[in-house]
Amino acid sequence: MTSTTSGKEIHDDPASAAARWFARLQGDDASPQDRRDFQLWLDAEPANASAWREMGATWEAMARIERDPALAALRADALGAVDHRPRSVSRRSLGLAAASLVVLAGGAVLGRRWLTTSKTPPAEADEPVFATGVGERSTFRLADNSVVTLSTDSAVRVNRWEGERRLTLVRGQAFFQVAKDPRRPFVVVAGDKRVTAVGTAFDVRMEPGKLSVTLVEGRVRIAGTSPTGERRVEMSAGSRFIAADPADWAIGPVDTAKESAWLQGRLVFDGEPLSAVVAEMNRFSERKLSVTDPALAATPVSGVFKTGQVDAFVAALKTYGLVDIGHADEGRVELIRPRA
Repeated sequence: MTSTTSGKEIHDDPASAAARWFARLQGDDASPQDRRDFQLWLDAEPANASAWREMGATWEAMARIERDPALAALRADALGAVDHRPRSVSRRSLGLAAASLVVLAGGAVLGRRWLTTSKTPPAEADEPVFATGVGERSTFRLADNSVVTLSTDSAVRVNRWEGERRLTLVRGQAFFQVAKDPRRPFVVVAGDKRVTAVGTAFDVRMEPGKLSVTLVEGRVRIAGTSPTGERRVEMSAGSRFIAADPADWAIGPVDTAKESAWLQGRLVFDGEPLSAVVAEMNRFSERKLSVTDPALAATPVSGVFKTGQVDAFVAALKTYGLVDIGHADEGRVELIRPRA
């Protein structure tokens, strides 16, 4: 399993940095420069070496991983126990052994620091949890070669795989490119809903009181509790499923290119009210926009904007005479009507 992270720069504590180094070094494409940079990080602070040793102890505690020769070779390589020459460790060789480590890509934690919510029990030791912070985007490859991309402030758990390939979306939004395997359906659990696919590409997004699924290609089946009882529906490519409390389920056509633009770090709007645009921009930034004027909030906005680029977004709105800036500080920018 490999992992890459894009978005804002992250200044990790030693434990989180150790987890990120593991994610980077386990990939087939880890370069000699990556390994040199890792060695510099390892030697920079005693806390870094301590965090890396603690990770090694966590590995040793997992009997399933301890017996896997591919992962043992990877650990020896990363720790420099034998030498500092790069070794060739294929993704296929790592397989589920690497997947059984708890690694949170993009500012993640490993081992005893479990990600929990009030509705989500702690992960088992062999159920890795991947997460992103606000403004981050992270991609990782599963043992079956399916690819998962996490959006801002999101988390997904890779559950134990037996008769099905099951993941749980803990929070936020994720895009799934599913490798075909008719014998083992690919299942994403989101709240009380299950999204099942064989080989397809789809997006799942959780919000308070709302779940949406956008299907880019293939077919998926959704099952779960609706206001009218237990239901099961099937989707075809180019459609979106929405379950918003207390309304019944709805499926309709959607512009999949527009809806999946966040995968390239862009947000596309076509006549949406400024209030909705602001809410979406805020998902990707620690610095929040606010608009309290009802008339201004209803102003339609169209355009393509980079995620996390609040200043550029505001500058574009000002250029077109849509807004002006009221109060602004490091944490918030107030949008007001243009001054006369």
